[in-house]
Amino acid sequence: MSPAATVVDEPSVLLPPVTQRLWGWPAVVNFAAGGLGAGLYLAAALAAGFGPSPAVRVAAWLGPALVLAGFVAVATEAGRPLRGPRVLARARTSWMSRELWLGGAFVVLAAPEWTGLAGPGFRAAAALAAAALALAQGWILRHARGVVAWDVPLVPAVFLSSAVVSGAGLLMLLEVAGGRAPGDRTFAAVLALLIVHMLIWQSYLGWSRETAFVQAIRPLKEGPVRALTVVAGYLAPALVIAPALAWPGLAAPAAAAAAVGMIASQVGAKAALILEAGQLRPITLPHLAPSRRSG
Repeated sequence: MSPAATVVDEPSVLLPPVTQRLWGWPAVVNFAAGGLGAGLYLAAALAAGFGPSPAVRVAAWLGPALVLAGFVAVATEAGRPLRGPRVLARARTSWMSRELWLGGAFVVLAAPEWTGLAGPGFRAAAALAAAALALAQGWILRHARGVVAWDVPLVPAVFLSSAVVSGAGLLMLLEVAGGRAPGDRTFAAVLALLIVHMLIWQSYLGWSRETAFVQAIRPLKEGPVRALTVVAGYLAPALVIAPALAWPGLAAPAAAAAAVGMIASQVGAKAALILEAGQLRPITLPHLAPSRRSG
């Protein structure tokens, strides 16, 4: 008779998961402001068919301003902001470096709109850079292999759809502020966008049944964050937009209310994803159960 061991399903946890401390509120500001700025320009350019419009003109300076504000915020978190130029030299290996390059490209490509020299080609290129910037922010988290809730293939798609949702919300606010109440086509597009983002977000939340993942994303599925994302982010906008489709007089207040919910839900979701769901993987060992077999 010789002793042997079999591996059972549940591993032994040597070190439990702990929340990462490298990124705090400055990182949240970067991801939220950068996504909002990129999404604003992307939404405005698509709504205008890449042609000139008052909304695109505003988005051409407000979008880059938000992106740059995010970069400034995250530079302060690094502790040595003057070393920021070194990050630019690592574009071949670092998604943070690529984020900076794409943000710079977005600012440069949006700039001709300020002088009235932009055409459809410039607007399409700027919109592409804005979309790539939002994806790059998601890829930064995707490549943080030690954080179980971030190391998910859907994270870049979550960031892109989140950017467009928040950007579309800000675009509606700007339209209302400019006295241009959204019409049926805008409301229909917003409802479709919310459905797409909801499907992506719910797919992300259900991505894995791994214990560490389920524990990490629990703050995203419960309590205030769930109320913010589901109620303020999806249900409330749909409920206020529906009557506006029937009574155009409600278009302006409905758009404003929906826009606030869309922006708040995406900022809140990103804050929770960074500050609460950002848990390092636990250190585990397979649990060995001794057994005997004939020798």
